[in-house]
Amino acid sequence: MKNLSIKLKLALAILACMGLLALANTLMARWRYSQDISQAGEAAVKAAAQSFDSLEKRELDKLSATLAALVGDPTLSAMFAQKDFDRLYVAAAPIYQDLKDHHSVTDWEFIEPAPTRTVFMRVGRPDLSGDVSDRATVMSAIKTGEPAGGKELDRTGFALRVVRPFVAHGKLFGYMGLGQQIESFLGRMKVETGNDFGLMVEKRYLDQKAWAQGRGSRRDNWNDDPQVVAVDTTSQDLPVLGATAEVLDIPDTGRFLAPVEVGDRLFVRGVVPVRDVEGHKVGGLFVLRDVSAVRDAARSERNREILLALVSALVVLGVILALVEALVLRRLQSMSKVMEDASMRLAGGDYDVAAGIAPAGNDEIGRFEGFLGSFLGTIGATMRELEKRRSRP
Repeated sequence: MKNLSIKLKLALAILACMGLLALANTLMARWRYSQDISQAGEAAVKAAAQSFDSLEKRELDKLSATLAALVGDPTLSAMFAQKDFDRLYVAAAPIYQDLKDHHSVTDWEFIEPAPTRTVFMRVGRPDLSGDVSDRATVMSAIKTGEPAGGKELDRTGFALRVVRPFVAHGKLFGYMGLGQQIESFLGRMKVETGNDFGLMVEKRYLDQKAWAQGRGSRRDNWNDDPQVVAVDTTSQDLPVLGATAEVLDIPDTGRFLAPVEVGDRLFVRGVVPVRDVEGHKVGGLFVLRDVSAVRDAARSERNREILLALVSALVVLGVILALVEALVLRRLQSMSKVMEDASMRLAGGDYDVAAGIAPAGNDEIGRFEGFLGSFLGTIGATMRELEKRRSRP
């Protein structure tokens, strides 16, 4: 460093400062990018919970309205009152098929009153009729005498169900229930939000044998995880679903999970708790949101900031060096030439060298030039006096 010129030292110092500034800008851009990704993840989690709740409410309202119309059908009430299984099935089967095709209804049950609570008929699966219903919605309707509805987790998965007392001519004949498998929610939520979703529940609420039977042609995924099982997902190619650690103990507000990269795409993940009709946390709804556009925008912004910092550094460096050159270095070079010339003139016997040295300004260098002139004048006068003394006899 001692052998470097002042100009080079200044240039290196300025470049170092600008490098630190560019590093600070890069770190700030990275922090903003991290904040943007976190906010996108939190927004996805919040939107997933809102979308799920909103869709659930709409579907429950629709099921309730449909069920109210069915309970009021005199033909159905008469056949149920007479316990005429065959005629009831003939009347109900085409209605059920229409509800299944156009309104995603998957379960329609006629249930006898307490204390038996026997499922008189499952319209979709008449061969499975005859068991006792202990579902929470049925028990609530029996207890209150009012319609009941919500999410229920049975042995094979989640469903939305509504149950109404079946009353005709002031007499309670039993209860009627409509159900819709909740898996159909996820596809509609994806259409509404553009995100991918996956639903997982804890195995302790399910029956392994019933689960395997209910999978039909789908792969039995019961053993994929020790404590939870995937009910459904909107994508088989993307990492939507989680594992036990991400499903258990989910905060009420949901949890933002680590971002994941798939190829050149970046996704944020989150999970919100899923509760049954009794308010128990039984699983988690995962959401996967593509934030590649956020990442690309952040990269572009970071590159622009780095380029701007580089250009700014070069401009500032050029301006400072030009000012240093004009205000300092050129004047120092001029002073060096003056001193060389003065030393030659002094050596040649010209003791009036100070007369040609005049300050170029009243700044630090100008004052130094004045001091140099005074100093040379003093030396010249001294040498002249010495020469006079030597020339005396």
